[in-house]
Amino acid sequence: MFCTKCGSEMPDGTDFCTNCGARMGAASPAAAPAEPAPMPVAGMPSVQKKSYKRAVIVGMCVVGVLVAGGAALALTGVLGPLGQGNSSQITVLGSDEGSAELKDQGSAKEKPAEEQEEPEEPGQTGSSVKVDLNDQATYAAANLFLSNFTEEHFDRDWYQAGGFDSTDGLSDDEKYKLVKFIWCHFIDNAPYRIEKGDYDNGHYQRMATDVINRELNRLTGLTLSDADMTFDKGSGGQMLADSAEAHDGYLYLKQEYGQGNYNPSCAIVTGATDLGDNIYELTYEVYSAGGMLLPSDIPESTYGLPKDQFIAAIQADASMGRTETCTVRVAQGDGAPIFTLLKMGVYD
Repeated sequence: MFCTKCGSEMPDGTDFCTNCGARMGAASPAAAPAEPAPMPVAGMPSVQKKSYKRAVIVGMCVVGVLVAGGAALALTGVLGPLGQGNSSQITVLGSDEGSAELKDQGSAKEKPAEEQEEPEEPGQTGSSVKVDLNDQATYAAANLFLSNFTEEHFDRDWYQAGGFDSTDGLSDDEKYKLVKFIWCHFIDNAPYRIEKGDYDNGHYQRMATDVINRELNRLTGLTLSDADMTFDKGSGGQMLADSAEAHDGYLYLKQEYGQGNYNPSCAIVTGATDLGDNIYELTYEVYSAGGMLLPSDIPESTYGLPKDQFIAAIQADASMGRTETCTVRVAQGDGAPIFTLLKMGVYD
């Protein structure tokens, strides 16, 4: 055996080294025992990798149990069992029902709404004054206005060659026809305006030119000068010459016309097309009154009647009506538009 202090070899069983005197068999200081592991604090698990994984797993299980228990409580304790109470209002995420709405709500939060272009305001179209034939006052005014022309056959007899068109100026022949028209219009509607007598140059009747122009302007928007109203068409095979002379505020007519137009033709407007700039094309039907009626025999209220009643009131034959068109300008009036005639066409 060897001394653990000086390393001298000693016989077995020796109690003390004969070289250094050290006790044989004492523990070597180099072989110090390892420190014992520290004891864990009471109530705290040791921090070890295996213990940490176990704690996470256990925690997840606990959370799962709590979530499942909470869901069960919500469905059974608060809302009641599925199929009862308010359960029909429950929307399950991922189900078809309600999913589109939820997705829309989510997407609205995730991204800003796309900017939408504001629609452009439509420009002003059509006329500022409207012709609404469903309006009683407008319908009646349009019928009465056109009947002023049709009752004197203005639309067919006098303007078959070229038609009436005041938008491109008036020829001498058109001026002549306008004078004849307005004179006959007064005979049928205001005969008291016509004065009769034995005037110079063989004239037998006269009318104030300002009265003629007021009515002519109301109906056509036109006025005529004294020169425009003066004409001489000769006898034309008639007993008296067809001539007129305007001066000193009067229009003198040599030929004496009849005292009334029996069975006048009356107009009833059936359509109005807006051409813009307060100009309309009117479509109308014309019916000849029966029963030997004069224009003055037809009350103004008749022109506001529906078509069937209108035809019956003027004792007309409904099968004898004809359809025509004309162009008018309209202005805003008191309760109904004010019409003036621009064009009246040619008819076969």
